[in-house]
Amino acid sequence: MKVYDVYLAGYPDISWRESFLSLIDESITVYDPIIDEYKRLNHEEKADLVASELEFIEKSEIIVFYLCKKWQSYFSMLQLGDAVGRGKQVVICIADTIDSEEKIRRYCEYRGIIVVESLDDLVSTVEEYLAEVELCAVNL
Repeated sequence: MKVYDVYLAGYPDISWRESFLSLIDESITVYDPIIDEYKRLNHEEKADLVASELEFIEKSEIIVFYLCKKWQSYFSMLQLGDAVGRGKQVVICIADTIDSEEKIRRYCEYRGIIVVESLDDLVSTVEEYLAEVELCAVNL
């Protein structure tokens, strides 16, 4: 299984994902688990897909969440809890006012999770973090 720099979690809409991919430095590898065929998969195939997503979360350097009111997703909150529980580096973009935003922000503050408010800030934060990781690896 290939290891990726970034795992795209959060709301399943493809527009933010396409924008993120168009803005991020091309040297950064990104895993996007969204597939068009999901609704056509049988129960076993869906279970296998979720299992592989959990593996990719574990093997990715940073987990990115994009949260906005337009695309509510409780699965995103499950993924967030899972990523934090694994000790993964997480960055969240809250693009506009969302349900339970204050609680999510307090949780992030408590856990040391980076919260940004635009897609541009999300991209630059991810690039800066990965540059620091690479620099630290070179200096070892």
